[in-house]
Formats: sequence, C-alpha cells, structure tokens
Amino acid sequence: MVSRENSVIAVCIAAAVVLLFVTAEVAPQPAWVGGAIVVGVGVLLPLAINGSLDRSAE
Repeated sequence: MVSRENSVIAVCIAAAVVLLFVTAEVAPQPAWVGGAIVVGVGVLLPLAINGSLDRSAE
C-alpha cells in the first residue's frame, strides 16, 4: 500500500514534469526556469502539502 506522503510526492513530481514540458513548448525560457519548476513544484510543494496534512492530522 502506498503511503499518503508518497502519493503526494508522486503527484507533485508528475505535475512538475508536465509543467516543464508545457513551459518548454509555449515559449523559450531562460535556463533557470526549469530548475525553479523542479525545485518549487517537485520538492518544496510536496514538503508544504505533507507538512500541512501532518499538522491537521494531530
């Protein structure tokens, strides 16, 4: 069985990949935009979501 934390992380990583492809296709972006998307959506967002869910569960 997949834990809630792993589900949140998987969905955020999938969203980051989709967002990377969409931004790459829409218009040329500076190189830092891809890194910002990966860090923001793939790392920081799941940390924030899981932290919020952990606090509300207590």
